[in-house]
Amino acid sequence: MTKPEPVVVVHGGAGDLASADDRRQYLEGVRGALEAGRAALAEGAEAAVLAAVSYMESETIMNAGRGAALAADGSAALDAGFMDGSNRRYGGVTGVRRCLHPVQIAARLAREGDFGRLVGPPDADSLADEFGLPHCEPEALVTERTRRLHAERVALTTPQGAPFLDTVGAVALDADGKIAAAVSTGGMSLKRPGRIGDSPVVGGGFWADDEVGACVTTGVGEVLMRQGTARRCVQLVADGASPEDAAARALDELLDHPGDQRGVSGLIFVDRHGRVVLDHNSREMSGGWVRASGELKSTHLWRPS
Repeated sequence: MTKPEPVVVVHGGAGDLASADDRRQYLEGVRGALEAGRAALAEGAEAAVLAAVSYMESETIMNAGRGAALAADGSAALDAGFMDGSNRRYGGVTGVRRCLHPVQIAARLAREGDFGRLVGPPDADSLADEFGLPHCEPEALVTERTRRLHAERVALTTPQGAPFLDTVGAVALDADGKIAAAVSTGGMSLKRPGRIGDSPVVGGGFWADDEVGACVTTGVGEVLMRQGTARRCVQLVADGASPEDAAARALDELLDHPGDQRGVSGLIFVDRHGRVVLDHNSREMSGGWVRASGELKSTHLWRPS
């Protein structure tokens, strides 16, 4: 049987954007992440997803790393998660304020213990030093753009309606059939300090299993955690659903009632055969995929209002 071609899939977030220029910059970030992931794909699925997500953490247009959405107190507090599909070890970190690449911390945590680790503040920041990762001051995570957006959203009567795309993530399948998932975020704009979303939570924000596939979610963390959407999507495929049907069903289950907007989200998925899905029930989502051969597709997905 012919082995599937290795592939990296990324998303730059699901939600709503304010301008065509923002959409252009998001797509540029997605393309850069895909190229970074492809360059690392020969080293394996783990290296590929970490390279892709680390690239997006460095892109100030995206809600991760430098330029992440600010909490209600005006600070940037980062969350991230990683899972190795070969042993299902995971790492999650939350409340990071002194490291540009929390996804790298999450990956190191995944190597500890039989299952994995989830670490929050204040110890999350100390892990960067422990693991030999670059340290930064909290102010380095905040940009003029995020300060401006924060001020605009504070001034809104209903700030939850402010435009944003939430979270970045990647899944990959390598030449050895290994699968991995990684995710990073600054969380929801104007979040309560200390709030934890789905990104560092195994099963809600990310899931990977070499025998089936990997999924990373983006959107309303509280609902994604409640439904365990990332694992739900992978399990539906394990139970016989096609990747497309599994993604659509997992997203449909987020909407409690007709017209409910609280569960608007998105996901990316790759299975062990190299089949790729990008889906969303939000107004828009940026994402794409690239195969080892160099075949690349990046897109900004739309859903009619």
